Amino acid sequence: YQTGSGIAMSEKCARCDAGTYQTGSGFVASSSCTLCDSGTYQTGSGMYSSEKCALCDAGTYQTGSGIAISVACNLCDAGTYQSGSGLFKSESCTLCNAGMYQTGSGITLSSSCSLCDSGKYQTGS
Repeated sequence: YQTGSGIAMSEKCARCDAGTYQTGSGFVASSSCTLCDSGTYQTGSGMYSSEKCALCDAGTYQTGSGIAISVACNLCDAGTYQSGSGLFKSESCTLCNAGMYQTGSGITLSSSCSLCDSGKYQTGS
């Protein structure tokens, strides 16, 4: 985009910020850049397609939009797992089944949930 007029070089056109993209041309303000969707991030500037927005990894989620760094993707909490990518809410992280637990965060497989030891139980949630 370019805020001024009479500019002689394309290098003077500003790039859309990381976490945003612009599919069109001839725009005059940074507000014309579109935020990457929730559940995604994008680290580079000057991107021209939503396909340049990467999905947050399995075991993570992102509630915000226009995110510029992958570390902004939140890890699913202990006691949960998630095998999908590009998730946009913590509720997308699946609870381990009743009778099972899991102590790590950012876990991607249900097989990471362990059975409660003998003499112990877990009702779920």
